Order: sequence, then structure tokens, then C-alpha cells
Amino acid sequence: MNRSSFCAYGAKQTVAALEPFEEAGTALVSTLAQSGTILPQERVEPLLHQVEQARRAAVRLQACLTLFAPCFPPTRIAFWKRRLRRLMRALNAMEDHLRLVALIPPRSRLRLRLQQHLEKFVEKAQQAWERLHREHIPNEIRGLASPHPNGERGFNDQVKEYARVRWRELARMNLGRESGKVGIQSPLLPNNYPIEVRWGRLQLMKEVAEMLVPLLNEEIPLEALRARSRELSNQRFRARAAAILQQLKAEERRLVLHYQGHLRGFKRIEREFDQWIEQFQLHLSERSDLIERSSEAGGL
Repeated sequence: MNRSSFCAYGAKQTVAALEPFEEAGTALVSTLAQSGTILPQERVEPLLHQVEQARRAAVRLQACLTLFAPCFPPTRIAFWKRRLRRLMRALNAMEDHLRLVALIPPRSRLRLRLQQHLEKFVEKAQQAWERLHREHIPNEIRGLASPHPNGERGFNDQVKEYARVRWRELARMNLGRESGKVGIQSPLLPNNYPIEVRWGRLQLMKEVAEMLVPLLNEEIPLEALRARSRELSNQRFRARAAAILQQLKAEERRLVLHYQGHLRGFKRIEREFDQWIEQFQLHLSERSDLIERSSEAGGL
């Protein structure tokens, strides 16, 4: 199988993924450095958009490092992906919190607590970004992704076969045994996996599929992946939103008890939390505009 031509294609895709990753990350870090802890209403949506862009660019780079892993030194791939995952976890949390802030009216206790909680993940994202560059990871990836001597000589049958084997290997690992047959006739991941894991793997494989379409075309079930990714994104956000609000409610209860010595004043605050938790658990489909916007912005 023609690995060298596949790796030449991979080098081109990886270098192409680095540019938007660095642009989006640099712009986001610059914005965060100028932002205070409490965001005014008019700055929430622009910041959410920047976080979404940075997260999508990070997922594409992660997909490159996964799909084209045989073309790079294994120890370097593992190191790069560890550092990248730290950034992605912080960006995921930031996006979840900002989407909640965008939904909840201003001047509420809940919104204030969300913004204060968001600050922790802002700091983590900044630290992860700085560490990536302090360790020269983007430059190292770019250097090792330099074009191979044989170059990209078109997509002959050997290159396509190598890509096909790689797709099936990753599909079995990330989407389940049946989907490794490419047809995806069964659920993409067993439901006993945590939704966060299923969502993360599906996001990754959607990007992998998009890069393999030029090689394998109709063999890649891209539309099925996009549809399932959109569905799972909605489910995941509902679950994350409810979990975040439950956590904030518990923290608020501890604060009230600590400072007041009783919970009499907590009942009114608790009602606000519970109303939103119920909406995310039962009725979030009625508020799908922001959810769908985030999914569609990711090319789903």
C-alpha cells in the first residue's frame, strides 16, 4: 500500500489545519486578556463565537494527528495530543458555560454564578494555550509535517486502499464494531459509553471522514456522521447544562449556609436554579436555536 503518498496528503492536511488553529487561538487569547470576569450582554455572543471557532480548529488538528498518526513519530504524536486535549477540555467547558450565559437573562444570581464559574476555565484555556507555544508544539508539528520526498502523486488504488484500511481501523475503535464496515447500520457507539465520550469520538470521526472524502468518496458515510453528531451534540449539551446547574446550586447552598447559618433565604434562589434545570432536562428542544447554531457552525 502506498503509505508515502498518503502521508504526503496528510502533511498537506495537517499544515492546513495549523493555520486556523493558531489564528483562532491567538484571537481568543487576546480577547480573554481584555475581558473582565463579568461579561456585558453584548459581548457574550461574540466571545461564544470565538470559542466555537477555536474548539472546531482544535478538533480538526486532533483529527489530523489521529488519522495521520502513522506518518509521525509515535512518542511525539502522544505528547502533542495530550497537550491538545487539555486545551480542548477547557474550550468545551467555556463553550458550555457561555451558551448557558447566553440563554439566561441578565441580572440573575444564576447568571452571575455562571460567569464566575466560567473564569476558572478561561484560566485553564489560557494556560493550555501558553504551554502549547512554550513547548513549540505548533512549530514542531509543522516541521515534521513537511512534504514527503515522493510528494502527493494523485490518489491511485494503493493510496485509496491505505486510506480505506485506516478509516476502518479508526471506525472500529471510535464508532463501534459494526460501523467499522463503513456502512454504519447500527448505532455509532453503544449507549453504555458516557455521552461525553461518544460525542468526543463522533466529533473526531466526522473530521476524519471529511478529510477522507476526496480519497474514498461515497464509501465514507459523511451525512450519517453529521446527522448523528448533530443529535448527540444536542443530547450532550442538555446533560452538561443540567449537570453544571446542579453543581452551581449545591455550591450556592453551601455558601448561603456558611454565611447565614441557615437556609431560609435559599428557597427563592433554589427555585430559579430548579426552573432552569427542569427546562434543560425536559424542554430544551424548545430552545434549540442556540444549540443548532453551534452544531451547524461546526459544519454538521
